[in-house]
Amino acid sequence: MNTWQRAISSTNMRLLSLLFLVFFVSCGNQREQEAYQFFLRGNDQLLKQDYPQAIRFYTEAIKKKEDFSEALTNRGLSYLQQGDTEKALSDLNNSLKINPKLGSTYQNRGNLFSLEGQYAPARKDLEEAVKLIPDSSSAWALLGNAQYMTGQEDLAFSSFDKAAQLRPSDYTTYAFRGWIYVLRKEYAKAQEDFKKVLQYKPNEPSSVNNLAMVSTMLGNPQEGLKWADLAVKITEGKLLAYSVNNRAFALLELNRLEEAKAELDRSLRLEENNAWAFRNLGIYYLKKSDAAKALQELQKAEKLDPSVDEINYYFGKTYELLGQSAEKCKSWQKGAALHEKKALEAAKTCR
Repeated sequence: MNTWQRAISSTNMRLLSLLFLVFFVSCGNQREQEAYQFFLRGNDQLLKQDYPQAIRFYTEAIKKKEDFSEALTNRGLSYLQQGDTEKALSDLNNSLKINPKLGSTYQNRGNLFSLEGQYAPARKDLEEAVKLIPDSSSAWALLGNAQYMTGQEDLAFSSFDKAAQLRPSDYTTYAFRGWIYVLRKEYAKAQEDFKKVLQYKPNEPSSVNNLAMVSTMLGNPQEGLKWADLAVKITEGKLLAYSVNNRAFALLELNRLEEAKAELDRSLRLEENNAWAFRNLGIYYLKKSDAAKALQELQKAEKLDPSVDEINYYFGKTYELLGQSAEKCKSWQKGAALHEKKALEAAKTCR
């Protein structure tokens, strides 16, 4: 998974993972009763997003009842929400050893694998999840994401449709499908899905950020700047780096170059391996007619992530500025082969 995609997808996935909580009425012994009480307290803290406390209570539950698969699953989810994938995976694996029929465990492990870019095992887990919990819209949405990433495009959109039918108000479906449309460069459809997310989850950070990008890509940088301004206010961490970068991109398209440069510098301070920010720095130097620096920044972007949108088009523009016609056409033809919209148009001039 590339740097940009990981920042956006992991934020969505961690934010949007649903909590599959199991509540018990037990007639067992005192020790089991105590385990269930700790479990319920852990669930309460998990719902409040107090993950350290949730982990503490689930751990006490597991001490009382070692084969408590549901507590292991929810502790694994808590670790995942904290970003501790190693402990999360261990708990989810152990839960399935005890009870291989827990659909929520397969869903959470599939989510974890997707976060790590391991889409083949993610798809396998999520296929099992929808068998066991076929009415889970989020399981179907996650499956659609994994299917697309493993080349099963038709199945992916069928899964997204299933998720939307099961629960039209589940914004995770539109968030995941919107990002798939971004990958397909179908920005109008992506915009529609991200706006649908906001109908059900106002100011959801990743979707606001994505709207900043797609609005600018659709040729409306003023709207892109509006969304980016909001994204900068409501995001933090790595996502903030991308929000700031999207703001810079809109400013570049509006030819507010020095404001854009300041934002790009800020974005790279927040996330030094931000390939999209380096691409946008290349655009900045192109607009300043500094081909040498533009080439340098574009090469940095390509090294980090060769799939950055329209990068070959901007390489071509740089070589054009340098007077290197052969390299210009080579870049545009490469971009055209990858279905980069601007490169497709530019490559026509090389015939």
